[in-house]
Amino acid sequence: MLRQKKFWDFLILLGGAILTLYVTFALFGFVRSSTQHYAFFVFSIMVLTGLVTMRDVYTKPYLEGTSSFWRLFLKTCTWLVCLIAITGSLYIFLEAKRLEVEAPFFSDQDFYIGLLFTISVVILTRIHWGWVLAALLTFGIVYFFYGHLLTNPLFTHPYLDPKFVMNYIGLGTTQGFFWFAQSAVDDIYYLIIYASLLFGIGSVKAILEAGKAMGNRVAGGAAGPAIIGSGLTSMVMGVAVSNVVLTGRFTIPMMKKYGYSPSMAAAIEAAASTSGQIMPPVLGLAAFIIASFLSMKYIDIVMASVYPAILYMTGITLAVVVYALSKNLPRLKEVVDSAVIYRTLPAFVVSFIAVCALLINSYSPSYAGFVGCCIALLMCLFQGADKPKLFELRQAFLEGFEMLAILSLLLIAIGPLGQVFLTTNLSGRIGIFLISVLPESKFILLVGTAALCIILGMGLPTPVAYLIVALALVPFMQEFGVSGLVAHFFIFYFAVYSALTPPVAVAALAGAKIADAPFWDTCVQSLKLACTTFIIPFAFVYRPELMSFPSVELTTLILITEIMIFQIIISSVLFGYLFRKLGRVERIFVLIVSIVGFVSILSGSMILTSSSLVLSMICFSWFFSTRRKILLNY
Repeated sequence: MLRQKKFWDFLILLGGAILTLYVTFALFGFVRSSTQHYAFFVFSIMVLTGLVTMRDVYTKPYLEGTSSFWRLFLKTCTWLVCLIAITGSLYIFLEAKRLEVEAPFFSDQDFYIGLLFTISVVILTRIHWGWVLAALLTFGIVYFFYGHLLTNPLFTHPYLDPKFVMNYIGLGTTQGFFWFAQSAVDDIYYLIIYASLLFGIGSVKAILEAGKAMGNRVAGGAAGPAIIGSGLTSMVMGVAVSNVVLTGRFTIPMMKKYGYSPSMAAAIEAAASTSGQIMPPVLGLAAFIIASFLSMKYIDIVMASVYPAILYMTGITLAVVVYALSKNLPRLKEVVDSAVIYRTLPAFVVSFIAVCALLINSYSPSYAGFVGCCIALLMCLFQGADKPKLFELRQAFLEGFEMLAILSLLLIAIGPLGQVFLTTNLSGRIGIFLISVLPESKFILLVGTAALCIILGMGLPTPVAYLIVALALVPFMQEFGVSGLVAHFFIFYFAVYSALTPPVAVAALAGAKIADAPFWDTCVQSLKLACTTFIIPFAFVYRPELMSFPSVELTTLILITEIMIFQIIISSVLFGYLFRKLGRVERIFVLIVSIVGFVSILSGSMILTSSSLVLSMICFSWFFSTRRKILLNY
């Protein structure tokens, strides 16, 4: 089995290296035909995904214990699906120019090859992203073909010729499967390679050591490596579950060792890792989808996310501090390997600053990632004892190519879902229906939208949950005066929160497995941590100046201060501690203060803002002044 794994790993590395060379040529303008360019990228992703799939079938233990016939059957089916996906995408690549000219008047051969390619992509999506997404994709495609047979005026659409539909699913090299593939190759490719390379050169070790240094100075400091390490790592990784698995192996045992309950340790890691989907510069995959929808520059999306992302991390941090104080948890007492920080952190810092600087100056994300890779590779040669070995770099690129293949498959798969909503005008009809049945209240609309995002996110990847809700509800939200950018961000934020909310809560589940903690207890703790940040999406809807970075105005600073005070207050309610333990009546009073703060933040009224600040100061002063008296009574 080990020999087979090495064989498949070699093929994945070879395929990834060839694709990277091609993307590099394209990055510097040596590829001119955009039609064939995107078709070749999809073909390459089918090859990489097929190799990863076959490697898993031959080396993963999930077939152990089954009959030899069943193993042979599954392997044969997997070979068949991968070959169809590769052959179909190769046909589209070779015929790309003709298909573009003749669309949608394809031959029967074109149609059936496109149909087989579509089926193979759905099956690969099922293998790598689960039944829910595969079923939703299948439903969308079937609806595209046969939705005209429905009689309900909300869901029916005019008859569409099957070849016309196939153009918008699998044969049109700018629609369907190819729609978001453009973002995958033009935007995220080198950012994913850059993120993987940082792990290979040892940046994660430096970040975790820096987290230890902070943790040695504050109460409950064992959470420091999780908050700092997972937060910084997820900024470039952007995938919550993968980040939990990567850093949680180190941070969760340390938190348990210093008094954190297993469920809270898992929840902290999950909440910190989830930040990667909303922290610049990557923002998971959604930033690229938002930019595509709104025809905006990627860097403008990133800039808008800065203040909300910082407030997310402050909310999680403040909640952890309040919890640690309530449990009287000690400081971290770990030896910090300063030499590792000094040797390996510069490669991360310098390359990351370079990436951010290039993005700010409107260079493409892939170009910024390419430069980041070059700087990181160059600087890691001067890391002395921590200079990465060839095996570590090889493993980093292997993991990068795997992640690239699976994330690109996701972007390829969700393209037809977007086409269904737009081409059949299903999103517009749903919006009209909602306008007719829901009360004319922006706040009720926002609450309903948030609930829908969380519900859909229970079984779907974040970008998919975001995409579906955005297509259906953004036009409706705009009817209430919410700008397109703000509406997309609101939906995206609550789709991200679904990684922490039961009954699925994939990030919390990953953390719970590592911590050996009860899943539901971990979800409860995750919700407590996340509650401090639920105010943020509502705040930037009612107060769009929260998305005005790099502009720094007095009103924005006051708003940020209000939100941080609210986060402290709501943490005190949830964990029953504000300078001292709170009784039930005291917690109710603090809850009332937090409600006033919530309303004042959304309203922007100076009277309510002043009232909220006065009440907050009264809370802080009273509980601080009485803490000594309470302690003496004990």
